[in-house]
Amino acid sequence: MWARFLLLLPCFTCLFWSITFLLQWKTNTRSRKIWTGTVFVMGISTFIWGYYMGGIQDHALFYKVEVLEIFTTLLFFPLLYFAFKSLTSEEPFNWKDYLWLLPAPMIAISLMTMYAYMGEEQVVVYMTKLVENKGDITAFTAPVFQFHHFVSVSLYKILIFVQIFFLLVLTTIRLVRYRHRLDDYFSTLDDNSMRHQYALLAGLYVVLLLALFTCRGDFYYNGDAWFVQFTMFLWAAALYFMCYHLSRLEYTADNLASDLVEADWAEGNGECVDANEQYNVIKNLLPLFNQIIDEEQVFLQNNLHLDDVARVMRTNRTYISRLINEEFQCNFSDFINMKRIEYAQELMRTNPDMSQEQIAIQSGFSHPSSFSRTFKRQTGVTFRDWQRENLF
Repeated sequence: MWARFLLLLPCFTCLFWSITFLLQWKTNTRSRKIWTGTVFVMGISTFIWGYYMGGIQDHALFYKVEVLEIFTTLLFFPLLYFAFKSLTSEEPFNWKDYLWLLPAPMIAISLMTMYAYMGEEQVVVYMTKLVENKGDITAFTAPVFQFHHFVSVSLYKILIFVQIFFLLVLTTIRLVRYRHRLDDYFSTLDDNSMRHQYALLAGLYVVLLLALFTCRGDFYYNGDAWFVQFTMFLWAAALYFMCYHLSRLEYTADNLASDLVEADWAEGNGECVDANEQYNVIKNLLPLFNQIIDEEQVFLQNNLHLDDVARVMRTNRTYISRLINEEFQCNFSDFINMKRIEYAQELMRTNPDMSQEQIAIQSGFSHPSSFSRTFKRQTGVTFRDWQRENLF
């Protein structure tokens, strides 16, 4: 009983979160709606894996289930990519994205065609021997059986590996680029923390690693029972972890795009000029920029946005972003936080009795914890260590 429950635990987890997200459909973000479909498809796959690992009893049903398993497993990797893309980019999906979906129907149709060619009776005999001999097909020499084994085992594993590799690379790159976009717009990310996105990426790494073991392959003909059950438990834990963090995530690339559009509309930004004119405009803005930074100290404003600086200078954020990148070789967030830390250091020198919380707030940080992280990143030492080395 418990063994069967553990084998089906990932399926139950997917079912729970599918229902949870469906009940919140009207208020769901685009990424969460895509994730709802992804979790549902993963639930079908993990149910079939549990069926395989629990022991194949009905060989007549086995080949029909195999087609569904291959289709859903090869489908949920592209769906994971779509979910991560919607988290990190407001761009619509294009034809190149939809190419990810092709392997699933192509392999499934190929297998159905071969099964139709073999005939029901011959397929059942073939599958029975295949399972009893743990994948050994030496008794079947006809080309159709050899081709079936290549498609359903070798090609299937190759496609799984390729999809996992590209999924890991592309999702990581997209998350890094999205973080850079945030840093170019926000001075601090306290209200738009990346922790849920990073947690999702960590969960994805675990899920894809487990997929290498459990996508039929090694468990296809029943491995060690305890190892199988433990692996399926890890599957359930990783899926729950990812779904939980997605449910807690409120700020995505769509929200960032909306913020940028609203800022453009409010400020009337959007003029198009050539590269030479942009260069001249940026050079002319530099003295004013230095003035509002060094004299007016706008960096002390809590939750400062790039548009706030652009508004003060009566220009658009594109010019300010380029100015910071070209003149100071950093993004907006790093530049503002560098100025805040410099101000905090001077504040500590002139007011050594001030508490860390007071220094953090007066330096423009929302929380002392954010101040501590930024201080360590900017100076290479902790706040307390810097105090001991410079004040005592």
